[in-house]
Amino acid sequence: VETLPSDFDLGLKNLGEQDRWLDIGAGKAQAILDYFLTDIESMRQEKGRRGMRKAKAVAISVEDRRTPLWHETAATLGGNRIQYLHDKRLNEYSLGELGRFQIITDIFGGFSYSEDLSQFMEKTLSFLDTKGTFYTVLQDVKSETDTNQPYYANSPYLTRIADAKGGDVNVCAWLKRISCVEVACELKAAWQPPIEVYRVRKTCDQVSVPRLERTHYQAGTPPERSYRVME
Repeated sequence: VETLPSDFDLGLKNLGEQDRWLDIGAGKAQAILDYFLTDIESMRQEKGRRGMRKAKAVAISVEDRRTPLWHETAATLGGNRIQYLHDKRLNEYSLGELGRFQIITDIFGGFSYSEDLSQFMEKTLSFLDTKGTFYTVLQDVKSETDTNQPYYANSPYLTRIADAKGGDVNVCAWLKRISCVEVACELKAAWQPPIEVYRVRKTCDQVSVPRLERTHYQAGTPPERSYRVME
């Protein structure tokens, strides 16, 4: 909630028990555990009576980082209210395996680490229900407002996009070129390094993502990446 756009908290609270939330790059899935914390406490106080109205949640991670708390919570909630998928990246899952979601989140997961940013966005939006919202973040990028500089001295932004003529295209502008989405971008300059957070709302199913050609990728936490828009 502290990291993502200000309306994320309300969006999550407005989900019903038949709605679904996908968290990409979930790690220990602490966000999902926190989401269900109040329900768990209520169930314990009411000796197992279930009055839950929260969405089902799915965590995805490239490795299994579940803790004893995860297993305890999953057993208490029952009914596959929460699921943890691991050992595969997002692009290896099919729509039949995952289904559709009303909210998808990614905090320093695939959106920050993927080598093929276009493919990642195509895949993510394919799992998003129409009218659903994808919330994500990037660290140390050229902002929509162009009011920041690279955080690290003598280094470029961590994620860069150039047009066919070599001019800069900020990530926000590229996201806004995707068809069937509405995009809002917000720079959080107080963070060190600064971050830009994104809200991508899917408005129809005819999604088309502008293709990016990767021109540079250097591993890091997160990596340094450069792309060129393919006209």
